[in-house]
Amino acid sequence: MLSNNDLNILKEQIMAQLGQETPFSTKNAKKTDICNNGNNKNANNMLLNLTPQKILVIAGLLGGALEVKYVLVDRDQIINVLLDGSLKRKTKLDKMLDEIGAMPFDDVLRAVLGRV
Repeated sequence: MLSNNDLNILKEQIMAQLGQETPFSTKNAKKTDICNNGNNKNANNMLLNLTPQKILVIAGLLGGALEVKYVLVDRDQIINVLLDGSLKRKTKLDKMLDEIGAMPFDDVLRAVLGRV
């Protein structure tokens, strides 16, 4: 399990790689820097608040472990996003079985009988 300090370091590294330098860091951010009009009431809402869950979702999407299965927008304009993925890497056997599953049954049966 990562400590809070490790997660903060990871968050700052991700933000730096995304081109968002530390102005969004809660340690170094000034409310007047975030909100140009000086209205501090909305400045707290504008700070980027990355939780460990959000960081893991971002890392999963960027790393290819997660993919968007569908996006649903209902009439109340509520957005639901379903992510699908696995931490398990596919083995050669899994890849071969995926290829066999896409083939017609008679071709698979002929190939099996041809090897016996």
